Amino acid sequence: MDFSTTIYDSTVHDNYYAATDSGSLISATQLNAFMNQLLSTIDLATLGSVYFHQLHQHLNIANVSLSDYDSRLVYGKLTDTNAVHVELSLPMCQREADGLTKYVYYAFDKEPGPQARAKLAHFHQFFSQQLNHALEFRRLKQIATKDTLTGLGNRNGFNDSFSRLICRAHRHEQSFGLLVIDLDNFKQINDTRGHREGDSVLVNVATQIAQSLRGEDEAFRFGGDEFCCLLDCQTTTQLEAAASRLQSQIRSSTFLRRFNVTVSLGGAIFREQDDVNALFDRADSALYKAKESGKNTYQAA
Repeated sequence: MDFSTTIYDSTVHDNYYAATDSGSLISATQLNAFMNQLLSTIDLATLGSVYFHQLHQHLNIANVSLSDYDSRLVYGKLTDTNAVHVELSLPMCQREADGLTKYVYYAFDKEPGPQARAKLAHFHQFFSQQLNHALEFRRLKQIATKDTLTGLGNRNGFNDSFSRLICRAHRHEQSFGLLVIDLDNFKQINDTRGHREGDSVLVNVATQIAQSLRGEDEAFRFGGDEFCCLLDCQTTTQLEAAASRLQSQIRSSTFLRRFNVTVSLGGAIFREQDDVNALFDRADSALYKAKESGKNTYQAA
């Protein structure tokens, strides 16, 4: 579709509205400012926010939604379902790998006129190009921060998340917890049943760990049979409860019981002076004590 000449209205199917010459509607200064703002970030969530605020300077727009990519990416005020509003859906320039077209959704409190529609089409054309760059950046970042076998975060992902949490801790004086997890007798599984079965065990353990976590918690695989979790815990009591929940989840797996798989865990709560190494070393030392005490148990630093 040529975005400079047509715009799709999702409220009237198969209906396209011709746009007037957008060059007469947007000055070179306005367009340069708009482009400079879009080019200031390649982070998907930030880009959506920047785009909405730029649109809001030129159009009477209620919200912008990127829900085809992530349901959380909605910017502006939530539209009252009982109120009369106009929704426009503009397709992305680039189709997905599955051949489907994704859309950006725009909501207005009242019917936008031809000039407003022309401006929106013009702005959307530039935004869709930058959005494609942000999506590719997100894809590459996910590759760089995800463990390919289990789908959990890897060491790079752990470092990114830790940096974010330590900033939050310093800003809001809100602590967090770390669990370091090791499978008991995993080497025996690889030696007697082979690495394919060993990989199946690792994938199942990762699934059990992820299912035991709450929304704010994150799980990672460091390699081999080493896992860890960053948890929204402020006290050792909360951390122990999380460890108990995880061990219970592991025990509930029929698949893992076939292999007699258990886990040993060490935990630590973030302290103000901690960096990533200090916190991890404390939790790792606690894990070592758990292994030495007979395995299949939890120790706190």
